[in-house]
Amino acid sequence: MTANLVVGIIYLVLAVVLVVVGAMSVAGKLPGNPIFGLRIAAVRKDKAIWDQAHKVAGPFVLFAGVALAFGAAFAFIAAGWMWVAPVVALAIAVVALSVAGNFGARAATLVDAARNDTSSQGQEPQAAPQVNLDALRNAAAKADGGKDA
Repeated sequence: MTANLVVGIIYLVLAVVLVVVGAMSVAGKLPGNPIFGLRIAAVRKDKAIWDQAHKVAGPFVLFAGVALAFGAAFAFIAAGWMWVAPVVALAIAVVALSVAGNFGARAATLVDAARNDTSSQGQEPQAAPQVNLDALRNAAAKADGGKDA
């Protein structure tokens, strides 16, 4: 019975934290801080990238919190094989947080790359390199054993 309470309370506290952080992330209200949020250099470049990356990662963090809440509900009543449910809920939460980090990092990288592309659009495009087609045909013929196509 004591294990049920300890595990249930730990899961419940973690679930509340994840749901609050996830909701703030989805709403774009999570302030930049060193404790909560994505700890990736690309995300911390500026506020707009931080907000966009967390809006992408937020639903997965919310899902992890809900999974832990279900795990807490089962932990309070678990006996015997019912302990599988809290363990599975924990595994689901860990996977969801991993996906959140991955998607958030990718979003930050894409936003940063899009900004760099738009800032370099004012430059004149470079001309395509000139290719000597006769030399290319001769090289292809030599590679084929001297047969002319």
